[in-house]
Amino acid sequence: MKKRNLKKRKLKDEIYNVIRNDIPLRDKIAKASNIEKDSVYGAAVRKSTKFSLPFILKIISEHTGKEKEELLIAEKEEENAVT
Repeated sequence: MKKRNLKKRKLKDEIYNVIRNDIPLRDKIAKASNIEKDSVYGAAVRKSTKFSLPFILKIISEHTGKEKEELLIAEKEEENAVT
């Protein structure tokens, strides 16, 4: 079976802010991930790439009304941030 190489990408800073400040959204992410709401908050503070998992992106997208690609930093921006 061929394994897909999915690179975890960071969300835009504004989306991490939404996650930190929106309690109902944190609750949805926590329930879907089977973790505590405080852990979701901590991951948003750390700007974790775990939020780029497809099922979490779907939750954030549906809650905010933004397309999934609008939530993520463009790959070119990520490359520029690293260099």
